[in-house]
Order: sequence, then C-alpha cells, then structure tokens
Amino acid sequence: ALGVTLLILVTPIIVYHFWWMEIILLYRLYFGTDETVGDGKEFDVYMSYARNTEEEEFVLNTLRSVLENEYGYKVFIYERDSLPGGLITDETLACIGKSRRLVVVLSPNYLVSGTQALLELKAGTECMARTGQIRVILLEFIPVRKVSQVVELRKLKAVMATIKWEGERSRDLRSRFWKRLRVALPTKQTQASERKSERLMFKNAQDGDLLNPSVSEGSSPASNIHDERAIDAPPVSDNSTAQETKSPILC
Repeated sequence: ALGVTLLILVTPIIVYHFWWMEIILLYRLYFGTDETVGDGKEFDVYMSYARNTEEEEFVLNTLRSVLENEYGYKVFIYERDSLPGGLITDETLACIGKSRRLVVVLSPNYLVSGTQALLELKAGTECMARTGQIRVILLEFIPVRKVSQVVELRKLKAVMATIKWEGERSRDLRSRFWKRLRVALPTKQTQASERKSERLMFKNAQDGDLLNPSVSEGSSPASNIHDERAIDAPPVSDNSTAQETKSPILC
C-alpha cells in the first residue's frame, strides 16, 4: 500500500519534470485565455537586435518567419513596420509601448554603446518596471560574457532565465528552444492546424522523443544561420547617446 501511495505521489512530479512545457502549452491551447483581446496593444512581439549583423539575418529569416507563419504572432520589425519620416527615438518608444513582449536577441554586438538596440532595451525595461504592460524576453543568440557593462541587462539576467539558441539543435520546431519561447509569449487563440501539431508533439513524447533532452532535430524553416559560439563583447565607448535619451516612454 505504501509503495502504491508513493507511486501515485511521485508520478505527477516525474511527468511535470520532463514535460512541464508541453503541459503548459497544451493547457493554453485548450483552456488558456487570449491575452491579446482588449489590452489595447497592436503587436505581440517587438524584436530588439543588433543591426547589419548575422543576428539580423537570424531575426528576419528564423524568428520572424516562425512566429508569424507558424504561430500567428504579429511581430514588429522596426525597419519594416515603422512609419517613415519620424524620429527614431520617438517612434521606437511609441512602438514598444504598443507591444506585449520585447524579445532581446543577445550577442556581443548588442552591447555596442549608442545603438538603437540599447535604446530599445532601456525603453522596454523602464516600461516593464513602471507599468507591467510589457514583458522582456532574453534570447541568447551568441553568448555574451560582459553583461555587467549594461545596467539594464545585468538586472534582467539576475531575475530571469535566458532562452538559448543552440544552433542545429534548436532548428526543429519541437526543440526546447521554441517551446520555451512560446511559453514566454502571450497566449493567443489558435487554429485547428496548431491543435493537430500539438497532438503530434504529444504522440512523439509517448514514443520517447521528448524524454531525451538532446533529441536529434531535423529540418528548420530557416537557413544560413551559423552555430552559436562564444565571442567576447566589443568594448563600450563613453558615447551612450541612445541609452541616455530622456524622451518619454509611451507605455
């Protein structure tokens, strides 16, 4: 009797340990409340990343493609979606205020002082701290060692987990990378095709695929993305114009 009782108590813990992300996603799929209804926001995700780099290629060809085409999220890309003729500072702050999540794609290039990326990080963290109407998601594309030089980033990494891109291992939509990212993104109403995808995912779990954290992953919706590698961040100059902006945050 004692053994049966222990088995009943331990089994849910083991199941949750291995499949907690799948459980959350399945619950949200069938019972979750749509977070995007009536909140006054225009975009689900604002992408913050270093421009003119391989990070930009990763954002445009992988993140944007999957989030928009596979999961139906409305993604804001500044160079694509901002209105022409406006001030970069004002337009950036306004659009972050219209977004539900700020996805920060970390790399050494992200930490270069005076860039639009750091302006977006500063605006997003201030808006999150003051109103709670936006959440910041840290996504590590290339490892960054010297995070202490950016105050906002240091504070964020101290209180939240970082979702790590692991090159080829993260390409498959069944990988932990995409599941963790989806858990962090807002809950939205889904179509029947996604329900079918979730059922297939749980069927694979029953076959043992998801019990192995290092499952081999196959094709990807993106191409030409280089594997993750550790690179020291470039030095930060004293000219931090964008980071020190005093423009109001429109949250």
